[in-house]
Amino acid sequence: GDLMKFNFEQKIDLYNEGFEDEGNDLLHRRKTGSALSSLLNRTEDPLVVTLDGEWGSGKTNFLKRWVGQHLKENKDSTVVYIDAFAHDYISDPLPALVTALEGRTNNKNIKRMKRAAFNIAKVGTRVGLAVATSGASVAVGKVGEEITKALGGQAQMNLEEYWEQEKGRSDAMEQFREALESMVSAKKNNKVIIVIDELDRCRPDYALEVLEIIKHFFSVDNVHFVLGINLNALEDMVSTRYGAKIDAREYLQKFIQIKLELPDEIRVEDGQKQNVLSYLDYLCREMKIPDHIGKWLKIRIKLVSRANPVSLRHIEHIVSAVALASSEALEYENDNSYYGSIYSIKIPEGRFAVMVDLIISRIVCPELHPRFLDATISGNDLKLYLGDQGNGMSGHENNEWQWAYDTWLFLAGGEMLKHIGVDLFGTSFVPLYHPGEETRELPKKLEREWLDPFRFYKPIHKEDS
Repeated sequence: GDLMKFNFEQKIDLYNEGFEDEGNDLLHRRKTGSALSSLLNRTEDPLVVTLDGEWGSGKTNFLKRWVGQHLKENKDSTVVYIDAFAHDYISDPLPALVTALEGRTNNKNIKRMKRAAFNIAKVGTRVGLAVATSGASVAVGKVGEEITKALGGQAQMNLEEYWEQEKGRSDAMEQFREALESMVSAKKNNKVIIVIDELDRCRPDYALEVLEIIKHFFSVDNVHFVLGINLNALEDMVSTRYGAKIDAREYLQKFIQIKLELPDEIRVEDGQKQNVLSYLDYLCREMKIPDHIGKWLKIRIKLVSRANPVSLRHIEHIVSAVALASSEALEYENDNSYYGSIYSIKIPEGRFAVMVDLIISRIVCPELHPRFLDATISGNDLKLYLGDQGNGMSGHENNEWQWAYDTWLFLAGGEMLKHIGVDLFGTSFVPLYHPGEETRELPKKLEREWLDPFRFYKPIHKEDS
């Protein structure tokens, strides 16, 4: 059969491939991309734009495609894409930035920039960027302390010698900026745009140093930066490095002028998170999720995503978990025979809805998952999971909500079904339930039989464990 896939990262031909055309632009990224291009094209002052989004919101995919799209539409721009995480084992970000720039342009000024960068590193032996670049903004007495701290064991170095070095260092910084300016002005007001992705996965000191380098070395007209980052993670890095007393948000505002959010989900009129559903459809097709499970996934995610943040990464994890289910669950063919007689059913269909809730709750609402598993879930819990009923739902969605809600309250009731009179949307509890079964045990039973493919590694008897 087909091989399963668990890495959903699309292969993108960097610098050459842009966004899909409108019809295939699954996640509506083209519009965000055009807004970003237009902002950078209109602005002369150096800009640092962050593309903020949770992990799993598709920032990397967006940035790589945006680079290709921007180059298609702005032939004279120089655009560089850097994966910061791939470089953070190098102790100094400046060479990484210059080398990346050199890879994208053969402008003669690059050589001057490299020489200047070399002098900066050589002169300062990395006394610490914060020191080298904060001379003007730190009170003079404080500079002495900062230097002593930065030099650590070398504190006995002759101070005259140190200021000599500093002069060399600031001259080299000046030469670097001049070379960069010449490079840009040689391009008749066309932009140099440096995209730095995965900054929030780097070591905190490296990530913050990248920001300091951008501010002190690259703040030249028509040179713009776009950073793919999770701002909350970056704020945590600031606190880690400078202590909790510092106002991390204010600190970052010195470096970052504009924050763009990459919408994780695009809301259409009825408050539905459309692109999460489009992505779900796409992955169900890609991974050949059978319809009898796919339909429950769509029904539930439509409800759950109203009340909870569901990211594209969540959708990938959910679909992967379904693909890992037992072949008994995946290969079931529904012969609809229960319309004839409830006893001729192979697998009651409602079980697939329960299976899907066990998967979704584990990934999207992990705090509720144990209550689904033990069937101890309450009405209030279910409202956290499914959202409130009503709220702009169609009649059909109202029924779906009611069915999900009643199903779980029925299972949590823990008693055998006394009557089969509950008919909500053409389906009753019958497809869930074999008469004579203890309802509260059902979710655990499905977990064991369908969702725990590695159960043979675990002790089977309690007394063995």
